[in-house]
Amino acid sequence: MEEKEFRILSRGGQGAVTAAQILVEAAVIGNKYAQAVPNFGQERKGAPVYTFARLSNEPIQSHTYVYEPDIVVMFDPFLMELGINPLEGIKYNSILIINDKELPDKLGDKFKKVGLLDAWGITHEMIGNVPPNAAMLGAIAKTTGLLEIEHIMEAIVDTMGEKIGKINAKCAKEAYERTVIYER
Repeated sequence: MEEKEFRILSRGGQGAVTAAQILVEAAVIGNKYAQAVPNFGQERKGAPVYTFARLSNEPIQSHTYVYEPDIVVMFDPFLMELGINPLEGIKYNSILIINDKELPDKLGDKFKKVGLLDAWGITHEMIGNVPPNAAMLGAIAKTTGLLEIEHIMEAIVDTMGEKIGKINAKCAKEAYERTVIYER
């Protein structure tokens, strides 16, 4: 696999920074190189948060933010109403993973592949009122095919601990199964 760059868009308190860290750990479990580059911005709940990650089979040389992502992950589609453009700098044939009940019209034809998941719904159903990061990790694994869901689940348990991690890992697996893929 050539290096793949992620831009993860969320709001403070939605768990995207933790998701990027778990994504990196899952990649390492799968014998890949990976890095997460968080950008906390205003550091308050609800404020826009940009988090970046890279995955590769080779050592990663760049340590900057991601300006031209291969993969965009949107934890919250409302960010577009705040003026955040998920299309900014995307490469040709980019992938979108979005937490929503339906595909926004203005995004569907701009990406080669879209993974759609109601991550809030699955998270509330399985765990309760907590961030949807585990569900989004399941959607990332399903949509990109870059990581095994088993590695995601193992990384979740390693990061969150046995008790909390097990239910979050189950949530990630369920999200993996429920993610709907659109390709053009």
